[in-house]
Formats: sequence, structure tokens, C-alpha cells
Amino acid sequence: MKTVKGHPFVVEDALIDLGQRISLVRRARRVTQPDLAAKAGIGLSTLLAIEKGAPTVQIGSVLMVLWALGLEDTFDTLARLGSDKELTELMADSVPRAVRPRRSAR
Repeated sequence: MKTVKGHPFVVEDALIDLGQRISLVRRARRVTQPDLAAKAGIGLSTLLAIEKGAPTVQIGSVLMVLWALGLEDTFDTLARLGSDKELTELMADSVPRAVRPRRSAR
């Protein structure tokens, strides 16, 4: 099911939850929004959007904020598609190295 904005509820909920957790960590560490934005190398408006759970923020900006908060250990968790090593190896063996566009039938 999708919302009015066209994003699945589960995606919106996850973004809002992530933004709230980032805000909580920032405040617990007594870091101001402008200071965190500067350390992360992003604009204040981008940080505000991250903390609000905006779906339009680039993933690189989110990772920079996590890094600036000292949460880079979460990168591995975010980057994994799954923890099943056998499945990952099976997928790697069956997925083509490159994907080319299909030729249109004339």
C-alpha cells in the first residue's frame, strides 16, 4: 500500500524513524544542528530534511551524518542485502556482469 506521496508506508516509517534516531543521538551528544551539518559537510537544510525523514535526501548525505556522529559502524549493516552468505554467493554467480538495454522489435 502506498501513501498519497507515492512512497510505501514502510519506507516512510523507516525514514522517519532513522531521522528521529539521528536527532536523538545528536542531542544526546550535545551537538547543534549547524555544527553537525558543518562536520558532515552538508547544508543545514539537508540535515533538517534528514531529521524529518524526507525521502529525497541523498544516501551519501545520510552516511556523512552517521559518520559525523561516530556511527560509521552502522554502514555495514545498511550496506548488506542480507546476512545469508550462501544466498549472496549464489546471487553473485547467477547475476550477469553487465546489463544491456533490450533491442526494440521493429
